[in-house]
Amino acid sequence: MKNKNFLQSVKCAFRGIISGFRSERNFKIYICIALVFLVLNIITSSGLYDYIILLAMTCGVFSAEYLNTAAEKLCDSFCPEKDENAGFIKDVAAASVIVMGIAFFTAEGAVLVSNII
Repeated sequence: MKNKNFLQSVKCAFRGIISGFRSERNFKIYICIALVFLVLNIITSSGLYDYIILLAMTCGVFSAEYLNTAAEKLCDSFCPEKDENAGFIKDVAAASVIVMGIAFFTAEGAVLVSNII
């Protein structure tokens, strides 16, 4: 059913955010990693742009994980038994998370190294 107004759309989006955090262990792991990087940025006296990079990369990882979770749930609901196409979709969706995760660690590593040197 289509949302009737913008506020309903926002309410649905926040419900999705909460559902993702409650149902997926990886979100809790990513929060911990982001907090570690936040503390390291504080310790190394990072600048404004460093925090913007942290925020953008963290949001990117979460977005990829939300899409991955949605793809997995969709595949599982339509193909409860093992299916080659569903497996491919799940693997590719998971790849988006790992690619974003690598970018996250690379960007944050570069930020921290540049602040230490």
